[in-house]
Amino acid sequence: MPATEPRPHDAAKPDPTPDPGGSASPPAPGAAPRLAYLYSRFPVVSQTFCDAEMLALEQRGWNLVVASLNPPPSLFRHPHLADLAAPVLYPPPTDVIRQGADCEPFRAALGDAIETHERAYGSAFKAGVRARNAWALAPRLRALGVRHVHVHFANRATHSAWFLKQLGFRYSFTAHAQDFMLDLGSNDLLRELCRDAEFVVAVSDFSRDLLASTCPDAAHKIVRIYNGLDLEGFEAADPGRPPADRPLRIVSIGRLIEFKGFHHLIAACARVRDRGRAVDCRIIGDGPWRAELADRIDRLQLQDSVSLLGTCSGDEVRAELAGADVFALACIVDSKGASDILPTVITEAMASRLPVVSTRLAGVPEMVDDGNTGLLVEPGDETGLADALEQLAADPALATRMGNAGRDRALRLFSREVTIPQLEQQFTDRAGLQDERQPAPATAPPRLLLAEQWDPQDAEQRTMLEHGWQILAKSPAGGLDQLPHGVWFYPDAVVLEACWLQRANQRALLDNLRFELGPLTDGEAYFTAARRALWCCTEGPWPRQAGGQVHAHRSTDALTAWLIAQLSAWEASAVIEDPAAAPRKLLEEILPAFGYVSLADTALRRRFDHHDDHMALAMPPSHHQLRLGPLRIKWRRRAAERDGRRLALELMRRLEGTGPS
Repeated sequence: MPATEPRPHDAAKPDPTPDPGGSASPPAPGAAPRLAYLYSRFPVVSQTFCDAEMLALEQRGWNLVVASLNPPPSLFRHPHLADLAAPVLYPPPTDVIRQGADCEPFRAALGDAIETHERAYGSAFKAGVRARNAWALAPRLRALGVRHVHVHFANRATHSAWFLKQLGFRYSFTAHAQDFMLDLGSNDLLRELCRDAEFVVAVSDFSRDLLASTCPDAAHKIVRIYNGLDLEGFEAADPGRPPADRPLRIVSIGRLIEFKGFHHLIAACARVRDRGRAVDCRIIGDGPWRAELADRIDRLQLQDSVSLLGTCSGDEVRAELAGADVFALACIVDSKGASDILPTVITEAMASRLPVVSTRLAGVPEMVDDGNTGLLVEPGDETGLADALEQLAADPALATRMGNAGRDRALRLFSREVTIPQLEQQFTDRAGLQDERQPAPATAPPRLLLAEQWDPQDAEQRTMLEHGWQILAKSPAGGLDQLPHGVWFYPDAVVLEACWLQRANQRALLDNLRFELGPLTDGEAYFTAARRALWCCTEGPWPRQAGGQVHAHRSTDALTAWLIAQLSAWEASAVIEDPAAAPRKLLEEILPAFGYVSLADTALRRRFDHHDDHMALAMPPSHHQLRLGPLRIKWRRRAAERDGRRLALELMRRLEGTGPS
């Protein structure tokens, strides 16, 4: 931000402004201290280095939370994400975010900061959107014990983290390549983000020096830490030994975009072929340049020599690397000025003992020791690429020496056993996060109320929330302006589907339960409930431990509650209205498994005579008649108003054995 502009956080302030729930900024009582990783979208197929970093931190005892400002871009997930213990928070419904920001506390907390950023950087940077994202996320993070947020990429998420700082959090971020060089779009904003961060990680010496020259006031807090990977998961390839009767196997990996330089690699393959050497080039990845690359392959008549494999899982990538002779990445600076800086795929290739052919660009020479672990050419030099590929094909001994030297270099510089302790030191020394690495204290089993809508006017929901229950709803009721701690919403359908596709064992169990229920529920309703239940049991933001309780607010949530109980060691309960909205035949089948049911539906009560209507949902009006001689006067007395709070307190006593006073 220009020096003439006031910075919203410069003035001394008391404890940060209340959050949307009206509570102060410290973590919720009893919440274990946690470190949050914030992303614009999570997960993203190409960001395996982010996954590796978080998994390594968890293995070293850190308690993490992942927050994503948007749903993931696709259903694809790498299998290793099933090992991530951190809950993943996705944004609440859009109207919750918008209505939550349309209130005086939001304007008091962030209004000046929004105005200052819009004046300094312009409307294109959407300061209001970033502030609303932070406002909606803040109570969720506090409820989970978060006080520090780390972000990968200097982008929208880091801008949102800056607004989280105005709400009492601290942040740090890792800058990569085109994120700060091009995508962010403002060096002034970059300087402010760096200045207010606890520390900034650069992934190469090249990017550290560039950041320091752009942001001199923050140069002392910019540290180079290479992206670390679990290199033991890569099998050793046998490079440089293709027999004369088979093609040279080349592998390249990356998003199909201009600066990855795949079009130059394809042209180099044509040159190698034209010189009489057969090649089998396999390009892994997808992206907007796929059609352009496919057309180039056709024009050069390389259909039998170059394959576009699309998106592959981690296991598939490792298998491709293990079967290759050489790894090539022809990265360049694209027409907009963007480029790679430290391509993670080069590290993976080195870990697989592959010689690397790449370009002298940005941080690539920090990875590839030219002439020792691989060969480097100038960006865009297709003839040079072809020469390097031919040289390695013609000299198997050289290829083997380079592959072995590459693995040694990868283990020495890019192994997560080397890089993660460096990152931990930043978290502890600069951000003061010693407690976030301690084992989480034992907590009471979760208590979860399922509802179609979160309605703050509903006395039952409000009372149970006040007494420690969490509420999970599909959507909010109208007129919502604030969202308290403990209220969550089901994530976007793409998240539910991705979770469903990844969890094969639980999915098989749920398929079997559907078979047992037969025609009692239609397929769409069942599998909607099944996806919700699976997400609740595997990725929801509450402890996944035995002894929890799940309570269906009404019959429409009874199936989901029953499925959660089947997947976990939780006890299910329900309140069934009169008349029940869910199919009665289905309820007859599943209600016997519930620990407690308040049953108002008249037809069902004939089937379950041991369940009473404790919540008083079936209170018919009484009819009265008065005779005065020949006159008869009739009137209908309305049922007494329900005392939802009193009934909810009694319900909790029944569910918990000992209820609140």
